[in-house]
Amino acid sequence: MNIVGIGDLLIPENFIREGFRNFEQAGASLKTVSWKLGDYEELQNINLLIETRGSEAYEVPDDILEAVRDADIIITQFCPINRRVLDACSRLKAVGVLRGGIENVNLPYASERGVAVFHTPGRNANAVADFTVGMILAECRNIAKSHLNLKNGQWVRDYNNKDSVPDLADKVAGIVGFGEIGRRVAKRLAGFNMKIVAYDPFVQQAPDGVKMLPLEKLMQVSDFVTVHARLTEETEHLVSAEMLDLMKPTAYLINTARSGLVDENALCEALKEKKIMGAAIDVFDEEPPRKGYPLIELENITVTPHLAGGTRDAFTSSPKLLAAEMIKLLEGADSRFVLNPDVYRQQFQKK
Repeated sequence: MNIVGIGDLLIPENFIREGFRNFEQAGASLKTVSWKLGDYEELQNINLLIETRGSEAYEVPDDILEAVRDADIIITQFCPINRRVLDACSRLKAVGVLRGGIENVNLPYASERGVAVFHTPGRNANAVADFTVGMILAECRNIAKSHLNLKNGQWVRDYNNKDSVPDLADKVAGIVGFGEIGRRVAKRLAGFNMKIVAYDPFVQQAPDGVKMLPLEKLMQVSDFVTVHARLTEETEHLVSAEMLDLMKPTAYLINTARSGLVDENALCEALKEKKIMGAAIDVFDEEPPRKGYPLIELENITVTPHLAGGTRDAFTSSPKLLAAEMIKLLEGADSRFVLNPDVYRQQFQKK
């Protein structure tokens, strides 16, 4: 069995080789190739293109095609696995994606070609959960703003929320999307003695200490609303102008997930008109935002350049997490990381 890993600027070849050592120990051949890009900004721009237009929006370089041509399994993080790649690989049986999202894989065509597709849910859940708590504190306690002012020689102690700077204890944290990341955010915020409510139509029973609510009710009762849903056609602009209008005037919105989950224009308007107290945003409709980007110009917001999931631990652990699950295909065992289980059964669980 031939495995080819496609390394990039965030998960390089050596991370993949180390993570998939278990396949080599099982007798598989493991090779890697580097997706050569100029810098992180180029990678970010390609990723944004793919997230908005799909895997077919980018033409995979010829050297990548040549490297994966004889692969039985391809491992990738951001490099697209689209029709061109799938058509070039006559032996391909499985694709492993080193992250939760699979926007860079043409899943319908892969299924049509009989290729099982794995992803890595929760691979950066700790990183994003930690960052989310940091964003909550940075915005409501004005940490980032006061840091910038002090660096610029200004001793500023009063900000737009000067009359309502909160403790976190006994405040209500509303978590929109209660998957791997949302649950870890809940656990962390519970440590601050916050009350936890959540919205997720796919969660049937609330864990201990969490109250599941309809989205409208969550928006009304929460002091902090933090967004962790997956972006789909159904969830685009889930946090709409109507939802923002339901929030308390002292409440904060935090988005470390995907920009499209929030109506950015409506959020900008809500912040301008002081309908809510503030926001902390790591993702934008336009990345990187142009000079004068309306949302960034506001005073009642903390902004960061899409950093939430980017820790070394997340990048080094992703190949290990995926490899530990994908090794099951050698025995035909069930895997919770498979996105097209019917194809997986046909390829690896034939009787």
